[in-house]
Amino acid sequence: MPFVRRLSLAPVPGSANPGRSVTARLDASAEGSALPDGTKVVVDSVDGGWLLGLGPGLDIEASHGGWRESSPLGRPVVTAGAWQGSTFAAELHVITTPHRVRLVVDADAGTAVATWSTVPPSSPNLELHLTSPLMTQPDLA
Repeated sequence: MPFVRRLSLAPVPGSANPGRSVTARLDASAEGSALPDGTKVVVDSVDGGWLLGLGPGLDIEASHGGWRESSPLGRPVVTAGAWQGSTFAAELHVITTPHRVRLVVDADAGTAVATWSTVPPSSPNLELHLTSPLMTQPDLA
């Protein structure tokens, strides 16, 4: 099992650019959008990374050069990010599932997109996949 211990997720390439923050609105026209159209997206610089505000009540911690785990709604997510010129990019891995979301924020345009690598079959709504207990099909509860 030594091989398994060496497995890792590559961090998002780019710079930390400490102190830089951005606020944008989500464009959900991209196929596989993880958040509703018009969602306010805030990237705030914090020690060692960022706090990503994805609408009201969904704050996710992100790290630069590594991964930061948080459980904003009860289920864990690991997140890494970086500035790539005037664009902020982050990967959000919902670690209890095979799914991940790519967040790209264009600071110049004030727009953001958040798309699934593979759209979950139950629901594309990221918030539902982070809620504990798992509520991907709330109509069955």
